[in-house]
Amino acid sequence: MIFQNSFNIMIEVSKHKSFTKAASKLGISGAAVSKQIKILEDRLQLVLFNRTTRVVTLTDAGEQLFEALNRSEDEITAVIRKITHGLEQPTGKLRINAPMAFGERFLVDVITDYAKQYPGVILDIDFDDKQINIIEEGYDLVIRIGKLDNSGLIARRISDFPAYVCASPSLIKQYGMPLKPDDLKEIPSVVYKNYKNSNLTFKNKKTNEETTINTNPVIYTNTLALLLNSTLKGIGLCRLPAVFCKDKIKTGELLTLLPDYTMVPDRGVYAIYPDRRYLPMKVKLFIDAINNQLKSSDI
Repeated sequence: MIFQNSFNIMIEVSKHKSFTKAASKLGISGAAVSKQIKILEDRLQLVLFNRTTRVVTLTDAGEQLFEALNRSEDEITAVIRKITHGLEQPTGKLRINAPMAFGERFLVDVITDYAKQYPGVILDIDFDDKQINIIEEGYDLVIRIGKLDNSGLIARRISDFPAYVCASPSLIKQYGMPLKPDDLKEIPSVVYKNYKNSNLTFKNKKTNEETTINTNPVIYTNTLALLLNSTLKGIGLCRLPAVFCKDKIKTGELLTLLPDYTMVPDRGVYAIYPDRRYLPMKVKLFIDAINNQLKSSDI
């Protein structure tokens, strides 16, 4: 088979989960290993490995091919045909991770509709708010909200996701209405614990001057329900996604603070995946489905 040399290299990379270790085993350079894998991926039009500086993992397509490599040439060819068919038709396993409250609010219908429309895809869904490593934990697609670090992953912004700093009328009665960011420093706050810090940054709408303040946390939590309930009960002010608090603002149960300022950086919903080359149809269609759902939602 014309791919046999590349297949042998793929086997070693898969075994050792490292291009460098595979190169040492094969007695060739790491650059040669990387080149051969890229040639194989380009010829098959598949991404076989996801790479970071720390780890190399097989993609779903890579796992299917790897499992077939000890079979006959005809069986390998059949597997390759099946996998490459997934570039045009959604097939295989699709692992997705999304924030809990966001997923329950916006993705449940998307997921069930997708499963009904594409029965050839096995969906593996996790809703949680923990920090994850998309490649090391084997996800095909991760949905995240907010400003993203430069991780080397592909991040497609699919929607705005504004947030307000809110407080209950009882809390404002106790501490007074803040007029500038520094006024927030002494007011207790409720903080989403997966943020890197509890600071808040504001931009003056007239002057564009930015101010960052240290908040005064009294509760840290990773659940939206507790963030919202604590804010409603006057325990502290809180940065809340607009979609989850705007009804409470309309009824007067919550007040938005500092209307002369905007929060920075602006927040968005991002679809994150490891590699833009040969994006599987199962991933592309799911991103499109989320995009359509958010366009029709009042965020």
